[in-house]
Order: sequence, then C-alpha cells, then structure tokens
Amino acid sequence: MLKILTLICALAGLLAALSLETWLRSRIVRNETSAETYAEVKSRNSEFWSIQYVPLIIIIALLGVILFVFVGHLNAAVFLGGAALCLVSVIAGATTVVTGSISSSSAALSGDIRTALKTAYRSAAVMGLSVSSMALLGLGILFFFLKTGQLVEYVASFALGASIVSLIIGLSGTTFSGAYALTVKSDDYTDYTGMFIGSGADHVETYILSACSAALLSGVAVDTSGIMSTFTAASAARYPLIVLAGGIIASIIGIMAYRGYVVKRPDSGLTAGNFVAAVIIAAIAVYFSNDLLQSYVYGVCVSLGMLAALISGEASKAYSIDGVVFKRFLPDVKKTGVSLSMIYSLSIGMVSVVIPAVLTTAAMILAYYYANFYGIALAAVGINSMAAVNSAVRGFSINTASASEIASVCDPDAESPNPADVLLTASVNADSVGKTYSGVAVYVTLVAMYTALSAVANNPAINLLSTTVFTGITIGAVIVFVCAGLIIRSIRLTSQVLGARLSDSYDPEKRINSLRGLIPPFIIAFIAPLAAGVAGGVNGLIAFACSAAVTGMCFIFAFNNAGKHFDRMATETLGTIIKLMVAVTLVFAPLFMEFGGIF
Repeated sequence: MLKILTLICALAGLLAALSLETWLRSRIVRNETSAETYAEVKSRNSEFWSIQYVPLIIIIALLGVILFVFVGHLNAAVFLGGAALCLVSVIAGATTVVTGSISSSSAALSGDIRTALKTAYRSAAVMGLSVSSMALLGLGILFFFLKTGQLVEYVASFALGASIVSLIIGLSGTTFSGAYALTVKSDDYTDYTGMFIGSGADHVETYILSACSAALLSGVAVDTSGIMSTFTAASAARYPLIVLAGGIIASIIGIMAYRGYVVKRPDSGLTAGNFVAAVIIAAIAVYFSNDLLQSYVYGVCVSLGMLAALISGEASKAYSIDGVVFKRFLPDVKKTGVSLSMIYSLSIGMVSVVIPAVLTTAAMILAYYYANFYGIALAAVGINSMAAVNSAVRGFSINTASASEIASVCDPDAESPNPADVLLTASVNADSVGKTYSGVAVYVTLVAMYTALSAVANNPAINLLSTTVFTGITIGAVIVFVCAGLIIRSIRLTSQVLGARLSDSYDPEKRINSLRGLIPPFIIAFIAPLAAGVAGGVNGLIAFACSAAVTGMCFIFAFNNAGKHFDRMATETLGTIIKLMVAVTLVFAPLFMEFGGIF
C-alpha cells in the first residue's frame, strides 16, 4: 500500500505542475511587445540547452565506464539512472523559465501587481514540483524494488549520477546568467535562464542525496533504537520516502495558499506556504514514525530540520538588501561608491553566518540525541520534503528580478508605482529567504552524507591529531576556496564570449559557451576526495568530507547575504560542487576500505 501511495503522490505532483504551467500560459498578454520578448527569452533558453547536451552525454558516459570497470556493472547502471532522472526532472521544470517571467511582466505592465506576484511564485512552483515529483518517482522505484542490502550498495551510485548532472547544469547555468549580468547593455535585460535552471538542479540533487543518506544509515537506526527488533532496516530505509511523499501533497497545499497579497510590502505572505506545508509534513512524519518505527522521536527529528530552516529563513530577511541590518549599517552607495559598498555588503554577509549556523547545528544535535546519525539524516529529509514550496520562494526572487528588467525595458517610463520597481523590491526581499532555505538544506544534507560515509566505513570515531585526518581536513578546507575562485574565473571567461556576441549579434558563429572554464572545478571535484582517500584511506575521506561541509557551509551562508556581486558563488554553485565531492567519497569508500591509503 505504501509503495502505491508514494507513486500516487509523485504523479499528483507532476499533475499539479502541469496544471500550473497551463494556468501560466493563459496569463500572458498577447501583443507585439510580449511576442518579441517571449521569442527572445525562448531563444536564450534554447541556446543554453544547446550547449549542454554533448558535453553532458560525454561526461556521463565516461564516468559510467569508470564505475563499470572499478566499482561494478550494476553500480554503473544505477548511476546512469540517477543522472537521467535528474536531467529529465530539470528539463520538465525548466519550461516555465520562458512563461514565468513573461507572464509576470505582462501582468505588472497591465497594472495588476497582485497577479504578477502570484504568477512569479507559481511559475517557480512548477520547477519545484517537477523536480521533487520526478525525484520521488525515481527514488520510489529504487527503494521499493531493491532489497535493503542492495539499496545500501547501490544508492551512493544513484546519488552520484544526480550530483554529476546537477553540477554541470547548475554551474553552467549560474555562469550563463552571471555573464549576462556583467555584459548586458542598458537597453537589454539580464538573462535569468541559467540561474532558474541551476536552482532547480540544486534542489533535485539535495532532495535525492538526503533520501540516500537516510537509506545508508538505516542499519544505524536499528542498532541505536534502544528497542531492538521492533522495526527493520527496510522500514527505516523506506520511512524517509513516506515523509517526502507527504511533502509533495503538503507543498501543493502550501503553494496554493499564496495569493499574491500586497499589504505594505510586495513579498507579504510569501513564506506562509512554507509554514502551512511544514505543519502538514510534521503531522505525517509523526504519524508514520509511530506506525512504521514504533516511536514518535523519528518524526520529531524530521520536524527539527524543518524548524531550523524556517526560522533561519525568517531571520535572514534582516540581512537582505532591504532588511534592517542593511539599512542600518550599509551607507548610501552614491556617497561611498560601489567599492566601499561591496566591502560593507561582504562584512554583513559574514556576520549573517551566525544565525543559520547556530540554528542548524542545534537542530542536528537534538536530532542526534533522539536518533543518532539516522536522526540527522531525517532532519535533512524534513527540510527537503519542503523542496517544492522552498523552490517556489527561491524561484520567485529569480522570476520577479527577470520580470522587473523585462518591464523596465518594455515600458521604462511607467507611472508610479513603477511595476519594475515593485517587482524588484519583491525579488530583493525574497532572495535572502530562498537562498537561506537552500543553504540550510545543503548543509544538513552534507552532514548526513559524511555521517553516512562513517557508517558505511564502519568507522564512527577518528583521531583528529593523526596525519591522515589532518591531511584530509586541510584538503577539504582549501578545495572550497579553490573552487570558489575557479567559479569566478569561469563567469569572467563566459562574459568575454558573451560580450563579443552582444557587440555583433548578427554573427551566428559566436555562441555563448557557459561550460568554458568549468572543466577545472569539475575535475577537482573528483580528484580532491580521491586524493584525500589515497593519502589517508577511509579516515582521510571522512575528514575531507567533514571539513568541506563545514567550511562550505560558512562560505555559502556568508556569500548568500553579501549582495549581488558575491551570491552567485554560493548555494547553486559552490554547494553543488561540495555535494558532488562528498558523493564521490561515498561511492569510492569501499575501494579505500579494501586497499587503504599511503599514510
């Protein structure tokens, strides 16, 4: 019965996404201006995807062969399945990148700001529902048709496949949009295609990794339950799928709760859907926790993760550009200049790390107290069960920013209140909240992953003073900064190609290649964890994963709230790289368990 329920929830999510997409298309105002803008955005979307397919297929095929030779043929097959699932889910949700911003700008220019805001939110929800439902569908097939022993053996390969696709699409997408922001002309608008798609890729990757981490820790759940033999590892592995399935239905209800209210601020009521969804998910989690695992504590762990994300998101509003902290401490740009304003923004972003770091750490400590490492994985599952409605908030900020620029270009002399300004205000206020949700989800999932690595390696305790551990910690911390630098370099290289294109738009041979410059961080994402394993064996891998997760967490939270000059290095880029590196450690851990390391 539970197998069928999971599939029904996944299909319900896809149906809801399709219904919202149809609704969005009906909101586009049909005129000459909207037709030209629609064609331009669609062209940029097509251009983005046209440069992804060939390198993506080559990389996936190459890694599939490597896994086939060194790990096993079934691992390679599951890896390809995870990659295909991630790609299909993102493509399915990416169709709204064309209709969302056009529908929002059309409604805003017609004077209907409320509909414009609701349209921007629901178009982002299509991406969230698509990636969540497709991921749940694939996970349901994997979890329910493999035996528990097989699941533990192959689930890391499945997660790695999703991580690879997410890395390529997420990094190239953010680079694509970042390059546009650097080179766009005053009479044109920034392209947010890549950023929107990158956000979806990040969500589906985190979603899958959280469920896989919980599955890997299912044995730990049984061993540490304190009431042995009352439930099996199979039940512990499948419980997260029930929570995620309930999350789809809860997210649909939460999404429909947002009506585009405009009270004092255009983002009013935006996060109400998150709280509605969280309450429903908590009730489902507690009920099935007692039903499947004979204790309510596992449902409490799920709720702790959601609570940390919700409070962190609300607190982050103070650090947004329009928030209390920014207004109080950031001087006027016109008086200080851009350079000093960037320094102030960066300092505020660094201070903002404290709140989400303390809240998520406290949630994980409590989850560990209740259910050991399995509790931490459930906290990650809890956050990701809200992926669809969280994605709606993150995508809302991207869609309204895009719609604002389109409205500004189409009607720069609009009367007050200028629709472009209203949409931009909504985007700024929602941006910090959406990125904080994503950052918390990434951090808790990363912790769940490296605790799963420790469980897989049967090595729960390591000596921090040993050479192998110290080497792994050093590599993990340094690599975070190296990858951040390479991401910035990639945006610069892509902007140079884009600049040539914009100066000579009639030359069809000049194409934007947003993958240019991404080869080094992609290679490093594989070499770094393997180097830690070669140097220190399993201990080196665990130390590397822990160090990269904590250092990356600080980096992500700081840059999320450091203004537009820095935020593209955060969740959808650096976070994706770190998740891939930790996924690599999970896949190759058995190899280093067998052969050890140099030291």
